[in-house]
Amino acid sequence: MVENEIQYVSWKQFQQMVPSILGLEVARLTRHLAAESPPAAEHNIIVKVRYDVKCFIKCVADVEKHRVHQCAEYLTSALLNAALLPEHPSVAYIVGRLQYVRDRMPYIY
Repeated sequence: MVENEIQYVSWKQFQQMVPSILGLEVARLTRHLAAESPPAAEHNIIVKVRYDVKCFIKCVADVEKHRVHQCAEYLTSALLNAALLPEHPSVAYIVGRLQYVRDRMPYIY
């Protein structure tokens, strides 16, 4: 791939990509909760991020292509809440994956 080449993605490919990529992040958030035993406030934020990601996955599965941007509010909420979490390698990775999916959305055809 050329460095400045934009990767367009078909709607069907995007619908297939979202559950596989973000489903792993839901599992990663669940493992993070179990392994780290965060304080109550942090725990609630992680649960909210996980819920928003699950809602985004379901929305993308159920919506038609021209309405996919309505699903973006869940992804935006997950990213904003994740930004409230303390720095941790797994949280940083999760945020990166969420941003990757969000960055693909303008290139759906």
